[in-house]
Amino acid sequence: MASFLTEAQQTLVGRLYDCALDDSLWRALCADLADLFGGASDAIVILENADGAHLFSSTRNFDEDAVRAYEAYYWQHDIWAAWARRLGVSRVHRSAEHVRDQELMSTEFYAYFCRPRDLFHVIGAIVPITPGEVALLGVHRQRAQGQFSQGALLQAQLQELLPHLQRALQIRSRLAHSSMAERYSRAALDALDTAVLLLDTRLDVLYANARALDLFGPDPPRGLQCLAGADARWRMPPQLACAVRQAIGANAAAGRDAVQPVAQALRLPRAGGPDLYLNVAPFHPPQGACADQRCAIVLAREARAAGICAQALQQLFALTPAEAQVGQALAQGAGIDAIAAAGGVSVNTVKTHLHHIYGKTGAARQGELIALLHQCAGGIGAAQPPAR
Repeated sequence: MASFLTEAQQTLVGRLYDCALDDSLWRALCADLADLFGGASDAIVILENADGAHLFSSTRNFDEDAVRAYEAYYWQHDIWAAWARRLGVSRVHRSAEHVRDQELMSTEFYAYFCRPRDLFHVIGAIVPITPGEVALLGVHRQRAQGQFSQGALLQAQLQELLPHLQRALQIRSRLAHSSMAERYSRAALDALDTAVLLLDTRLDVLYANARALDLFGPDPPRGLQCLAGADARWRMPPQLACAVRQAIGANAAAGRDAVQPVAQALRLPRAGGPDLYLNVAPFHPPQGACADQRCAIVLAREARAAGICAQALQQLFALTPAEAQVGQALAQGAGIDAIAAAGGVSVNTVKTHLHHIYGKTGAARQGELIALLHQCAGGIGAAQPPAR
């Protein structure tokens, strides 16, 4: 089927997909879109959902004041967008066919938004992007420029370009949501008081959360090396390496049939430090750079770590800093006398804090309180991630 697009217009197709990966490219593309489609004054792309509109990319006539005004108010009074919705999505239309000049000039939208920016004639369309979100494409001409010459041809050319615009915006949306989900996932992992490591079939560390960097240092492989002895080379302890390979089912990498992935727990001694308790399980990253790899996730905790964070207790139960410290020490097995001695306060002061903690948590007895603290605040850390 013959294309309606000129050679210059066809170059925009590939650039649309480049824009999907880099938002900074959209503005230049809109400028060229305006030039190549009827010598228009500008082109604009608007993303809109039930909550509002985002003037996503535009050219020449849209300064910051225009963007703010449209997003705050005029998106609800855009007469061109209104008739485009009535005419149906994914179809290119010209304003001259559906909106008379006098009808446009009598609207608030024209008087206070379009006229100051000399926007009069438009050709454009609405395309769905995600459920509940659409994109509005508009190519405008000034009133003095007159209507689009060869309007039917331009309409056909934009109609041919429209599916590529839709696809590029859909790709951009999926990438944006994927990136956001990954950022939230990393933030959640960094909040844990448990060290989290992600290892591949070569036993390389692909990811380490904040607690892992704190526990093993900025180079987790060398930090884990202390389990194996003083060898200068990175060598994972044999029992951990075996557990990782079993979790991944990685025998296929050595030329044998893959085994069914197996999760397991193990304890590893450390010279000069408390034992480490590890859980090793298969893990398949749903997205990101490791999404196509078979991996094992390793959760590591020190034997002495009780997993109760004082700051988390403050936030969960509205405790004062002193009360949170008492609750943390109590959950870690300290007695009232020891808590008082460590804090340099009297036993009565500790008992007063404990009485307040009972009232704020609803616990009636010390055993019930300790169980509650472990249940609600175990594993939640508040330390800031160390520098990578």
